[in-house]
This record gives sequence, C-alpha cells and structure tokens, in this order.
Amino acid sequence: MVAWQRSTWRDYLVLAKPRITVMILLTVAVAMVFASRLLNASVGPMVWLSAMIGTSMVAASASVLNQWYERDRDSLMPRTRNRPLPSGRLTMSEAKVFGWLLFLVGALLIYLGSNATAAAVALVTWFIYCWVYTPMKVWSWWNTAVGTLPGALPVMIGWTAAGGSISSWEAWGLTSIVILWQFPHFMAIAWLYKDQYTQAGFRMLTREEPSGVAAGWHAVIPAALLCLLCYFVLKPDSFAGWIVTSIAFAIASYQLLASIKFLMQRDPVTARKLLRTSLVFLPAIFLLVVVRWGLL
Repeated sequence: MVAWQRSTWRDYLVLAKPRITVMILLTVAVAMVFASRLLNASVGPMVWLSAMIGTSMVAASASVLNQWYERDRDSLMPRTRNRPLPSGRLTMSEAKVFGWLLFLVGALLIYLGSNATAAAVALVTWFIYCWVYTPMKVWSWWNTAVGTLPGALPVMIGWTAAGGSISSWEAWGLTSIVILWQFPHFMAIAWLYKDQYTQAGFRMLTREEPSGVAAGWHAVIPAALLCLLCYFVLKPDSFAGWIVTSIAFAIASYQLLASIKFLMQRDPVTARKLLRTSLVFLPAIFLLVVVRWGLL
C-alpha cells in the first residue's frame, strides 16, 4: 500500500513537470526584483509567497491538462509514452481533477495574496496554453509562435504582483527576452524529435519544411534580436552596468553562434548543442538582470 502511494504521488509530480515550473518561477522572481527596484518599493513576504506558490500551481495545472489532452498522441512517441497517462499509471479523471484543482487554488492564491491584475494575467496565461496552444499543435505549425506567449507571460505575473504596470516597457522588454529565447530552444527540440512529432501527428515546422532551413532561420533571427534586446533591458549607466551588459551580450552572441551552426549544418549534433546553449542562456541572462537591477 505504501509503495503504491509513493508511486502514485511520484506520478502526480511527473505530471506537474517540476523542472519546467522551476524555470517559470525564475522568470517570476526576476520580474518581481526588477519591478520593485524600478518602483523603489518593498514587496512583502506574503506577496512573494502567494505569487511564487500560486504561479507554480497554475503552471503545473497547465502541464497536467496539456498531458491530459495529448495522452493518445503521447502514447505514439518513445519520448513520452512512459508518462503517467499513456502508461496507465494514472487515470484520465485523476489527471483532470488534479489539473483543475491546481489551477483554481493557484489562481485564488495569487488573487488573495497579490492582486487581481496578477491573477488575471495568470488566467490568460493558463487559458492560452491549455485551450489555444495545445489543440493548435495538431493543425498548424504556428503553434510554436503562439506557445511562446504563455511561456513568457509569467514575467508579467511577477511584475504585476510586485505592483508594476502591465503597460511598462521594461516589463515587456523582459517578457520579450523569454519570447525570443523560446524560438532557438524549441527549434532544436523540434529538429531532434521531428520524426516522433510527425508520427504523433503534431504539425511542427520541421514536419512542414523537413530540410530544417526554416527551423534554422527561426532560431537565428530571434537569437540575433536577443543580442540587441539585452542592451535595452539592462540599460547600462555605469562602468559596472557596462560590464554586466557586455557579459550578457557575450552569452547572447554564443547562443546566436550556436543557432547559425544549426542553420548551416542541421544534424543532431548542432541541434543538441543549440539546446544545451539555450538552457544556459535564460538563467544566465536573468541572473545578470538581477545583478543589474537588484544590486547595481
């Protein structure tokens, strides 16, 4: 009985995709630091806790309901067929109840502990991911572009939770970094698993244009724009600020170089190199944002 319970809770945790949730919480925390520094305001511990815990629950809900929706297609791909739903370790009703419960509690926590604007952004983020992006994956390759929006909007949850304005250009600059970052990241994944995506019926760009040239350009152009965007977000106004910005530009340039190599030589080696580079890029840049706006 105890072993069964451990297995069950482990499967619920897998459904929630904790590694993705941790990355999302990084963007929320950085946005809160950035906003509080610009506003010269102190964010209370209860606001921090409600924003972080609530966002983690809403993000986990989106992951759960995404897998609930795609369970049949996940069973067709080797990389996903062992997930709790395709493997039968959890039932559809268990996943559905778990996903909705996470969303309702998480959104309520953000509303009560932070503010209505942050809760509304969380609702929009969750809705686009679950009910626009997820079904769109089977009928249009534009799903990747649409999916970058809910992937980046947690920045706005953190920003507004800290009292920042949703119309702030600094907030949208930080959000744009996450939007653009997702293109090289997901183009590498789409290329590495293009055959599996095709087998499962997902309309990825690498299926529509199998040579990979289009995917390569979809990685290179956003990576190039990120080199410029880092400057506008970091806004160096001191010697230390210029050092931080130069480091950010070097990191962004390295990702751009990996994207160019992927465009020129589309194979698993360059795709994996781009994927690894992208996984380093976002936390590194956001750390520099914290240094710039939290310490300098």
